[in-house]
Amino acid sequence: MKEMILKRLQIISDQQGELNSLKENYQELLEQDPLYQEVAEKELEVKEEKKASKTRLMTNSAYSSMEEDIKEKRRDIKENKEALSVELVELYRSEGVTEITDPDGNIKRLKFSVRLTNG
Repeated sequence: MKEMILKRLQIISDQQGELNSLKENYQELLEQDPLYQEVAEKELEVKEEKKASKTRLMTNSAYSSMEEDIKEKRRDIKENKEALSVELVELYRSEGVTEITDPDGNIKRLKFSVRLTNG
């Protein structure tokens, strides 16, 4: 089994290398087109104007306070999703449950995902 996993890891690595090469070639072709270059330059200018506008607005405490509230809410949601994942795994482990009904009455199925990380 371990040999099969190592082989699969190599296949994925090779395919990722091929994908990166294709993406580079694709980007090079786009950048050779004069119309594309012109539009890309305009896009960059608009992005810079947008960033400057946002920076100017952020000097207003109402905007910066709201942005901080949004960041905090995103952190809270992320933490709750992580806690839910742990709780669902424990529920599956202890009771073998693979479905759960949410507060709105919708049936949700557990989906397990395993990833490799460096470390």
